[in-house]
Amino acid sequence: MKSIRRQMALSIGAAAAILLIGGGAGLHLTLSKTLTGQFDKSLVTKAQALLIASEIDDGEFEIDLDVQAFAGFGSSSPGDYFEVYSEAGLALSRSPSLGTADLPLPENLISELSGFADLVLPDGVTGRAYWETFTPSDDLEGHFRGTRILVASDTSQLRKTLRTVAFVILSFGGGAILASLAVLYLVIGLALKPVGRLSADVQRIDVHRLSTGLVVDGFPVELQGVAAKLNELLARLEVSFARERRFTSDAAHELRTPLAELRAMTELGATWPDEFTAEHGREMLEVLAELESLLETLSLLAKADSEVSPHLEPVDLGAGVRESLERLDVDLKRRRLTVDSEISAGSVLTDPVLWRAIVANLLGNAVTYAAEGSTLRVCASPHLFSVENDAPDLDPPDLDRLFERFWRKSSSRTEKGHSGLGLSVVRAAATFLGGECSASLRGSRLLVEVRWGGMPPS
Repeated sequence: MKSIRRQMALSIGAAAAILLIGGGAGLHLTLSKTLTGQFDKSLVTKAQALLIASEIDDGEFEIDLDVQAFAGFGSSSPGDYFEVYSEAGLALSRSPSLGTADLPLPENLISELSGFADLVLPDGVTGRAYWETFTPSDDLEGHFRGTRILVASDTSQLRKTLRTVAFVILSFGGGAILASLAVLYLVIGLALKPVGRLSADVQRIDVHRLSTGLVVDGFPVELQGVAAKLNELLARLEVSFARERRFTSDAAHELRTPLAELRAMTELGATWPDEFTAEHGREMLEVLAELESLLETLSLLAKADSEVSPHLEPVDLGAGVRESLERLDVDLKRRRLTVDSEISAGSVLTDPVLWRAIVANLLGNAVTYAAEGSTLRVCASPHLFSVENDAPDLDPPDLDRLFERFWRKSSSRTEKGHSGLGLSVVRAAATFLGGECSASLRGSRLLVEVRWGGMPPS
């Protein structure tokens, strides 16, 4: 299982290790160059001391023995050597430490006047050499012009020093890496403690008690936004769950009555077939039509609540409104209602099924609940559809519940063909189509508006 604490500690530790290794390598390289440079300077100094002490005596090249011993080339110092060559390559002088042996000649000894080279000393160890071309100061006749002196010293101590430095750097770096990992693990653990607490609090959330939420104030600033957003989502979930529970209960209640009626009529026909009349059949058809209407409404709500995109096509404004009014003509005459309509010419780009549901439900709701003998006002344009009717039974607090599914002002559920889903369908469909639905009371008149296309409220 992945752990943020472990992953952060390893990541930061790896970064620190890379930095330490890079820094250690840079330090070792710098020290190596510095110590090698100092070693080369000592070779040059020794060579210069020997050159100063060189002389021509009776045509022979000589170097003062005391200076040789002073420069460290005595027989008791086998690690330091020198040898002097003529321009023709003949050995003119050598250090007592060489005995009768010769120093190996570097490749560039002849071609370059001076330089440094690594070579193997007569005692078999690795050494470093410096050569320089010179002419003795008292060589008046120029017989020793182009003389070369080759000075070499054992680098064992230098290599030992560099190994010691490398060991110290590696030891310190390794210890520092291990210590930093341990410290980082503890520090990151303390820093991530609020995250662990947030995780524990989230795991303790009970689906049946979503209102408990999280205590935001106890978290650091970086997590307060997360906790606050979780609380907001939990609150919305609680409202959604409550609404779904209420919807399920109300839907079951709405379906129970017509189903019970159908069962009773069916049992009547099965038990006493002689008493089953055509009137009973018509009543059964009415109940079936009511069930069909309820199921169609629930289907529309499911479509409006879905995540798919709506199917949009041009729909004639006037035709849709007139079609719904014609279907309601009997109820309009029965309740002595008049319609004052203002319908713009043209069409609206919308989903035909949902558009018909919006128009039919708003008009049907107004015809059902408007006061008898009153006037309905209907407005339709490419960006607005509204219906206004008398609603003397409604109060301003009722507007908050007007679009709830299965809510009705009256506590009675015996109104045929009206399940309390009409305005819920209107709002859900309007939202699905990218618009909005609102209701307001103007005195005793209810105005329900469906808007889309960004028009401001009237």
